[in-house]
Amino acid sequence: MNINTGLSNVNSLYTALYQGTMAMHTNRLSRSFYPINQAQQGWQQLSPSSIEYVTDIKQSSSALSSSIRELSGPAFSARTVTSSNTNVMTVNYSGNRPNNVASMNVRVDQTAAGQQNEGVSMNANAAYEGNRGTNTIAIDIGGNTTQISVDVAEGDTNRAVQQKMADAVNSSGINVRATVVTDSETNTSVLRLESTVTGSDERNSFTVRDVTGDIASRSGINEVSQEGRNAVYSINGGETRTSQSNTVNLGNGVTATFRQSSPDAVTIAPGKDASAPRNAIEGMVRNYNNLYSAAAENTSDPRAQNLASRMVSISSTYSRSLSEIGIGFDSSGRMTIDEKRMDQAQESGKLESFFTENSGRNYGFTNQVSRLADNVSRNPASFVSSSAFGSNLSQNFAYTNIGDLIQYNYLGVGTIMDFMF
Repeated sequence: MNINTGLSNVNSLYTALYQGTMAMHTNRLSRSFYPINQAQQGWQQLSPSSIEYVTDIKQSSSALSSSIRELSGPAFSARTVTSSNTNVMTVNYSGNRPNNVASMNVRVDQTAAGQQNEGVSMNANAAYEGNRGTNTIAIDIGGNTTQISVDVAEGDTNRAVQQKMADAVNSSGINVRATVVTDSETNTSVLRLESTVTGSDERNSFTVRDVTGDIASRSGINEVSQEGRNAVYSINGGETRTSQSNTVNLGNGVTATFRQSSPDAVTIAPGKDASAPRNAIEGMVRNYNNLYSAAAENTSDPRAQNLASRMVSISSTYSRSLSEIGIGFDSSGRMTIDEKRMDQAQESGKLESFFTENSGRNYGFTNQVSRLADNVSRNPASFVSSSAFGSNLSQNFAYTNIGDLIQYNYLGVGTIMDFMF
């Protein structure tokens, strides 16, 4: 068979398939789309608000089912690379084979910091005694000079002037952050300037001086209180290393962020991903609330109200055990999370046992919610009352019956697409 014969055969096959498919759809549409036949076949349609409701419960129930499946095991068995002391350092793992990462011990002798200029302590409520009117300071950093002006008004307090200076510095766009620290017990306040870039690189250091007035010298921000410094650390007892930043790449997809120094090394090794269950639970709560809201807010449909009632019934049955793991309900029936209690439940293992054990019981919480969510996802029309359907067929959505949700959408002259929910 030569190539032309082959192409001819392929073309014939394509034409036959195309014409057969078009004939099938043409026949289908001629019997069910046109209004004259729709009326004879008893086609009905949902109102726009009911269509929105059906779409919402279809999507949210499907998402809820996925969240429940994660909590039935995968979320609690997820692995990553962990830190044995997150107060000293946290880690981020970007790879996909955490068990292949070799364990390491990292000691942080010093964290990186930026330069600080901490001003003098001033009586916060006392009247400012420096120059009135416009005062201008210059901040030199990285070879560039930025001039900043502050208007001091009659009657301004020390605290008010310090805040004006902080606002002016923070809005200048340079790599220096200004804050006013107030001590309510002594009624004093201090203006502090700090480089937003850590490390000892001289290009990140800055100087502050008065151009007009005496606002820099009077507030004390022209004096350096702490030079910029590098992070100092070691791995597995090896030689000392330094870093301009507190975020350090340790290789194999592992990045550590130093939070404080410690004489004790921190072990970085493969372990359970503590964030996976929390993410899955947050997803479950969000999807549960979306499904409940769609049903509860559809007050005109008895079947929607019945769906909301079934959700409340399931949750009420397990309210005590849910409360023990940090999941509660507000006055409207929507799920809430108690972060502190959930942290305690996760540390004790109670969080994992609740979801994994209940998923294996016929009448466990996750099993019951999963069954209901799967039912809604597969048969959303079962949760719409027949009264929601009308006889007016002018809309672009038509259904053979409540249980068979075939949606036709007229996109243009001669173009009709159909798809399942």
